[in-house]
Amino acid sequence: MHANDNQNIQREAIDVLIRRNSFYVLIERSIIPVINFLITIYIVRRLTVDEFGIYNILLAVMGYVGLLSGLGLSNIFVRFIPEFYQKRQIANLKKLVEKGLLWRFVICVGIILIILLFSVQIGELFKFKIPIQYIIIFSTAIIFSLESGLLSGALTSVFHHKNYVIAQICYTILRAGILYYLLKSKGLVGLLITESIAFGFLFIVQFFYYRRFLAIHSLEEKTELPFKRLLRFGGYSYFNEIGSKILSVHTDFFVISAFLGPVAVGIYAFANKIMNLTTHVLPHSMFINIIRPAFFTRYTINKDPEQINKMFNFLVKLIAFFAFPLVTGIFVLGDKLIIYAFDPKYLVSLRVLWIVAAFAVLSFFLEPVGLVLQSIEKVKILFFSKIFAIYNLVADLLVIKPYGIIGIALATGSAVLFKNIFCYLFAKRYTRLRIDFKGLGMIAINSLFMGFILYLFRNMVVDLPSFIVIIIFGGVIYFVVAHFNRAFSEKERDVINKILPRPVFSF
Repeated sequence: MHANDNQNIQREAIDVLIRRNSFYVLIERSIIPVINFLITIYIVRRLTVDEFGIYNILLAVMGYVGLLSGLGLSNIFVRFIPEFYQKRQIANLKKLVEKGLLWRFVICVGIILIILLFSVQIGELFKFKIPIQYIIIFSTAIIFSLESGLLSGALTSVFHHKNYVIAQICYTILRAGILYYLLKSKGLVGLLITESIAFGFLFIVQFFYYRRFLAIHSLEEKTELPFKRLLRFGGYSYFNEIGSKILSVHTDFFVISAFLGPVAVGIYAFANKIMNLTTHVLPHSMFINIIRPAFFTRYTINKDPEQINKMFNFLVKLIAFFAFPLVTGIFVLGDKLIIYAFDPKYLVSLRVLWIVAAFAVLSFFLEPVGLVLQSIEKVKILFFSKIFAIYNLVADLLVIKPYGIIGIALATGSAVLFKNIFCYLFAKRYTRLRIDFKGLGMIAINSLFMGFILYLFRNMVVDLPSFIVIIIFGGVIYFVVAHFNRAFSEKERDVINKILPRPVFSF
């Protein structure tokens, strides 16, 4: 059999996996975002702004524990497990997953013990007083969350999205059910207990599915883990993660808490929470667990730079197709969203929400460049790009007093944007990426037209039902315009329609 024929067979097999697993992901993304949206509304309305700030500080602690215990393992998993699976090196896959879980658990427990030992000093440094029992309860959630995160990466990297989705849906429903009763009766403590129980359940279910995967795959081959490749990739990835964490809102939470207190953290965290909830419906969030292994597996087949360019551009436009109108809608109806969907006490966060949304739309279309650099194993570029983490930290400290959380939002947004541009320029150098600006321009025009129509009707939004009706109306307008002002090529539309149950994508 010719090499090209073999490559075509492999591509077709991957396409089948993508189509089959996209169905499960669609189910997950149709259910979980809705439940999480309702959960967030319930939490926001039940907790005070101060308690919401403390909760987000604890989530930031989880993020930094995950960073310090990560060792680049998450990126190693999603990059090399698809390769081991493609090459049928199941023994290597097993070694990587189980050693990774053990290393992260040991380091994670050690870090949490240090935090508990020095909790008073840490609280004084960042000017927040979190009772020690809060940290003890939440430490269980931290451990199970980080371990289940690795298992999620393992399951989706071998295209076991069905099992991943079942675990995620069961976890989300269980979390919602427990939270409804415990948050009402125990407040913030009930929320922390809920997180610990739910993450523990998620880990158990995912570990069961992982062991079942091993049971149906042969482990007879005797191969050695490519430690040099793993260490090189993991080392750069780890330092890249450090920079990413400094660039993240978790660092902002600590800076804001130290200078302005938990209430300001709550206001700032609310704006970012809305953006996170809304962006979960975007394709790069919805299908990243399919896109990532497919991206790496396709490149493993023939290492064709032109193939990378096509996948990159396709993903960029697909993200923009949903991101541009979403952000436009936030600019026009952001105040209505806060008042009628969440709680009017957070209306003061509107300007922060606008800034976060503005930088998000500028950064979204550059996110796939990270997949490109990981595919060609140029993670050192991702690491070097974190020089902007220093810019972010310095800028945060300079603007926090004169400009408050508005300045923090501008500093973090601009740092992420500069980082993404830096990565794109180097990826273009190695793979000759070419962005389809014409297609992006069409999507922008369609979004602005929708935004103009929404602006004309915004005064009709007087309650939650009218808000939902106007949003649906705006979506219909956008899709109608996009149908006539098409941004995707015929081949790109065919790719999407092969994934969908019916060929309805005509944009």
